[in-house]
Amino acid sequence: MMVETKHSAAKHVMNAPENLVSDSIKGLCYANPHLRLLEEDKVVYYANVDEMAMNQVTIISGGGSGHEPGYAGLVGENCLAANVCGHVFASPSSSQVLHAIERVQSPHGTLVIIMNYTGDCLNFGLAVERAKARGIKVDLIAVGDDVAVGRSKGGKVGRRGMAATTLAIKLAGALAAKGAKLEQVRAMAQYAIDHSATLGVAFDHCHVPGSTSFAQLGPDEMELGMGIHNETGFLKTNMMPAHELVVKMMDMLVDQKDEERAFIKLPADRKTSVVLLVNNLGGTAMVELNLVVKEAVDYLMKMENISVERVYTGPFVTSLNMPGFSISLLTVDHEQKLLELLDEPVRVAGWPLTAAREFNSSILGDNSAAKKSPEMVIDESKGKADAKNLETAIRSATEAVIAAEPRITDYDTVLGDGDCGHTLKTAALAIQEGLKNYDLTSAAKTILGIADTIERSVGGTSSAIYCIFFNALASGIVKNTGDKSTANAHVWVAAARHALATLMTYTKARIGDRTLMDTLCPFIDTLNNDASNLKEAVKAARDGAQSTCNLTAKLGRSSYLSNKEVMESGIPDAGAYGLAEILTGLANALNKN
Repeated sequence: MMVETKHSAAKHVMNAPENLVSDSIKGLCYANPHLRLLEEDKVVYYANVDEMAMNQVTIISGGGSGHEPGYAGLVGENCLAANVCGHVFASPSSSQVLHAIERVQSPHGTLVIIMNYTGDCLNFGLAVERAKARGIKVDLIAVGDDVAVGRSKGGKVGRRGMAATTLAIKLAGALAAKGAKLEQVRAMAQYAIDHSATLGVAFDHCHVPGSTSFAQLGPDEMELGMGIHNETGFLKTNMMPAHELVVKMMDMLVDQKDEERAFIKLPADRKTSVVLLVNNLGGTAMVELNLVVKEAVDYLMKMENISVERVYTGPFVTSLNMPGFSISLLTVDHEQKLLELLDEPVRVAGWPLTAAREFNSSILGDNSAAKKSPEMVIDESKGKADAKNLETAIRSATEAVIAAEPRITDYDTVLGDGDCGHTLKTAALAIQEGLKNYDLTSAAKTILGIADTIERSVGGTSSAIYCIFFNALASGIVKNTGDKSTANAHVWVAAARHALATLMTYTKARIGDRTLMDTLCPFIDTLNNDASNLKEAVKAARDGAQSTCNLTAKLGRSSYLSNKEVMESGIPDAGAYGLAEILTGLANALNKN
């Protein structure tokens, strides 16, 4: 399903679409003092290019803008001498390119590296021929690494240029800096083309600034093989888990039997060294991109005929705000010292400062040398509990909050960040799973076990609050059991009072601040008056949660919203409501026993 939008549905930071690129590259140069700008021609070049040109082959890249940091982000020491910027997704003119060649030309020669797109090939090609006619030593090469377009369909056009272009430029730039001849530098770029493969996936089309309509994928749709200019891919399919998606993509990249897409050779009878590059197409969160890296590396490490040598990740060749990523593989010839060239330091904006210098699969740390804090010593004779009743109460409380998750999430979505219900449900499920490991004959040990489970299973503010309370509750049980061996109602109430006092030393939240304290404080205060009056305590807790509907927020995420927005919502604080559900479930179980 593809939806055509007839109006500008995306928002952009710009003054005017026609000035966006010019304004942007000025900002790039302001932020990177090693860059200079030929403003009229939109050429970004290396400030020390004259010295560079005297000593080595210079390299130029360029094309339509919108793929930042590629390739103005690669201008600098040991890399590009210049980059020519066209309008968004549009090739620069041959005159722009010619002016770049003239500015950074070298007596050793100049190599122009572009991506394989018709407009770029024609305009850069024309500029190169015009430069040759002026006596400039210059050559051109177009990178094509996309396997989405198979050999048959690609025909004379060939593969589209994608993220492996970055690797071609990095290799060529490092070799040029070592004094290699123009022919050698060009051959290195050609090696990258011949030994690389890239496949991209997008979860929606990007939006070109200033356009009044654009295509969109369906809500549950993604497209494999989409190009970096919104070109159609070869397969539209439903969204799938990251593992399944990456496996599907990696299968296509390494399949030696696919005559259409087997562009890299991976012999089965020996190990082939590879470089992995995972590229952010512009709109993918890094937490998700790192997951892709993990899945791709796991896939490669299972292959007996592949040795992973380097892993690079980040935005290299983007497509404006496109949500998606691409995966590139480059096979390595050690005799050509490719890894040394990739490891060569650069001072550019678009190559990771801490780029990989090795690959190590041993990523799990060793905590054996860490100093361990002594565990809480619990007297086995104190704080004993009825294991069956304790388990029933825990199950009832967790089941209550699991059932309430949708409503908690709704409340938190309106006035918070939407994660409260999911956090409580995740913790509750983890506690249910952990029941078999708790020492249910000991109230304190069980409470500590619950606190540890919450801390391991979820994070955030709610987790910290519950864990502080439960750790202090366990301490309170031991402290208040005294000579009594059983944790009766009075012991639990005294422990809860101690836990609340402890919690209040870590949070400024009090009754009236629109937090879970509006539920917790009335509950404990009511029990403090009569330890057996659990029913009234739960009613006080629920009334406290309901009271938050009429309170302005003084703490928590909703405190950043306007008081008018909070008050007019007519909904309770999600954390307060969630705790009320937990206490209700707990009381329902205890009242039956």
